[in-house]
Amino acid sequence: MRLIRGYWKTIVVCIGILYVSLVRDPGISLPSFVGADKWVHGLMYAILGAMACWDSIRMEIKGWRLGLISIVLPIVYGGVIEVIQEQWFAPRSGEWMDWGADCAGVIIGVTTIWIINRLYKKICVKNG
Repeated sequence: MRLIRGYWKTIVVCIGILYVSLVRDPGISLPSFVGADKWVHGLMYAILGAMACWDSIRMEIKGWRLGLISIVLPIVYGGVIEVIQEQWFAPRSGEWMDWGADCAGVIIGVTTIWIINRLYKKICVKNG
């Protein structure tokens, strides 16, 4: 139960990504420029990585567990969704480049939260 309470925001983001990824027509229109799909993937997974990192920090997860939960699991999640799309959800398709954008997004999201957290700690310690 503590796990669900601690990671409820991450779980909501995962469900949202799963819905948008697997429904035939999610009702979302993408911008019409080359690579827009990859930017959307990157943004979704940046949010997922940031949320997983934020929730982990709040739960006082440290070391390799923080990396596992914040980076590895979201990247694996993105890969599994790509495989599921390709195998069972036509006309959706799984693409390596989509997964690459997912990975990049996770790294950006986690890095952003890590930097914000470090700055916050530095300011709080300095100001007492």
